[in-house]
Amino acid sequence: MEIVELDAAGVEQHADELAQLLLDAHESNMALGMAAPLTRDIAADAWRQLSGVLLAAIDGGVVVGAVNLAPATTPNGRHRAEVQKLAVRLDRRGGGIGAALLDAVAARAREQGLRLLWLTTHADTRSDGFYVARGWTRMGVMPEYSVAPDGRYATNAFFYLQLPGTTAV
Repeated sequence: MEIVELDAAGVEQHADELAQLLLDAHESNMALGMAAPLTRDIAADAWRQLSGVLLAAIDGGVVVGAVNLAPATTPNGRHRAEVQKLAVRLDRRGGGIGAALLDAVAARAREQGLRLLWLTTHADTRSDGFYVARGWTRMGVMPEYSVAPDGRYATNAFFYLQLPGTTAV
């Protein structure tokens, strides 16, 4: 497996595989910012519309995971970025792909001179525990933050990670 940055042409080349990541997330009741019902076309378009840096885990020429790094655009927030849509194909979960993508996105953020990363996920889920285990700080929860694919309101947990060698502002 290798982790590569996908440009617009790479997103098009792997659009179906990227879409499957979001469809798999919905099957696990994780929205990743997408409302139900989710179609393959809508899921593929979601990846096309992202800004920032899209990293993909590719194994045997196939995308098996992806994550997006979206730097803040406000003048006083250019030191931080949001980690978005960390997703691993359903049949490949638990094999370290998510951890490798999370490490890769943090390394890319450091290369860009960023000091702080943040993200949100559904609270009290496997992904919530995953970020804690990876050293991210859970700073709190917000009830009814999003709607899960099953239609219920989801409480979301918010996390941050100060990148090594940086200090709080």
